[in-house]
Amino acid sequence: MRILCLFLLICFQVSAQQMTLKKGVVMDSLPVNDTINETYSLFLPMSFQSNGREKAVIFVLDTEGRGKAAAQLFKPAAEEQGYIIASSNNIDPDNSFEENVMVAARLMNAVTSNIPLDYDQISIAGFAEGARVASSLPAVFNNLHGVIAVGDHQVNYEYLDAKNRFVFVGMAGDEDFSGYGLRATAMQLESLKHPVAVYSFDGGHGWPKPEILSMGVSSLTLQAMKEGKRPKDQQLIENLYRRETGIANKLISTGDNMHAYNLMDVLQEKYDGLRNTSEIKTRQKQLSRSRNFSEEQREFSRVQEKEARLMEDFIYYLNEDVATENFENLGWWNYQKRQLDELASGANEQEADMAKRILGMLKELSKNKITELASLDEATLESKLLANMIQTIFDQENFKAYKDIISLSAQDRDYSTSLFYLEEMLKNGFDDMEALYDLEGTLALKMTPEYNWLVRKYLGSSKYYDVPVE
Repeated sequence: MRILCLFLLICFQVSAQQMTLKKGVVMDSLPVNDTINETYSLFLPMSFQSNGREKAVIFVLDTEGRGKAAAQLFKPAAEEQGYIIASSNNIDPDNSFEENVMVAARLMNAVTSNIPLDYDQISIAGFAEGARVASSLPAVFNNLHGVIAVGDHQVNYEYLDAKNRFVFVGMAGDEDFSGYGLRATAMQLESLKHPVAVYSFDGGHGWPKPEILSMGVSSLTLQAMKEGKRPKDQQLIENLYRRETGIANKLISTGDNMHAYNLMDVLQEKYDGLRNTSEIKTRQKQLSRSRNFSEEQREFSRVQEKEARLMEDFIYYLNEDVATENFENLGWWNYQKRQLDELASGANEQEADMAKRILGMLKELSKNKITELASLDEATLESKLLANMIQTIFDQENFKAYKDIISLSAQDRDYSTSLFYLEEMLKNGFDDMEALYDLEGTLALKMTPEYNWLVRKYLGSSKYYDVPVE
């Protein structure tokens, strides 16, 4: 893959496009090149000069290809800290991982060929599938400055070049189970001498607010200053320091002591060597002597132990049930979903966050199990069917899982199961009638009055047996 990406770089540099560049606004739907139907959004800070000093750049990969929206999130930090933002409109979770990597590579090569960039300060940020792509690219492109991975990651240690360190910034909501993996990866990279920072924010599986993203970007900026990749700007350092310690103090004032303490750990490392950090150390000592902090720590440890136990059990039971094709336990999984939903809406904030993380883990785990079974020639129809059924319990809008159940059960001539999941899918908002008549293995099923009656009931019409719904 490394050779292919370098070849693309040469090709795009030769065929550079001419663009009209605007500063201070996000320009959308810019073509990657004339031969591929791919576009991106671009933000140039007001300090950008086409014939001046080359600028640092952050390539942004959103999981749903929302280039403009993602670029807008980075805009305040980019303006303040002097970054170009180039955000893809074509990262797609339905693509293969390799296809998304090539989308990212084409974007990087196109922007590189058109805009004067500082090659020592090329970084990549991504969310979910985009984060997996972003964190894999240091193994493909040498000399990347940094990666901001939000809500997922995929670092391939085997292909990392020890001579080319990069900054790893992990970010996850406190309701997002991906935070555990991001922290574990950060520790591993830190042991390999890579600069790291992990930020937790209030929320679930999604992009954080611009002020939190700004802290991730400033980790890249300050490390670049430490490494001599950009001049030290004491005024910028001071502005960032005051704002970020202010965020930590605000967390303390709202009683979120654990997040505040952990953030101060990050800030102390981040500003070390650039300014005096004794203020942070003093604040941490004061906080550690607080009774509220001690109580919060004890509750956090209790919830962590409970979460680890539950996750271990759920992983075991899901694998066991699918392997043994145990359909009898579907009721048990529905019960667990209800229990977790109750915890997630409960008054205990730490347990509520725990429940949301576990629900996210089960959603991802069942999805991965479906992918695993699809790649195994020996996987049975029943095991695939059960994995998809569990998926719909934890992700009621995963219409692909419903369609697979309808298709698989129809092939097994279990039409009652097909019809049940057809109605559940329609109840949850599926409205593509053409797709309902194009499911593999459903020729006999889709000709039945019952199938068409359900389609007509929820979508207003059907292809066959166009009988009024009472």
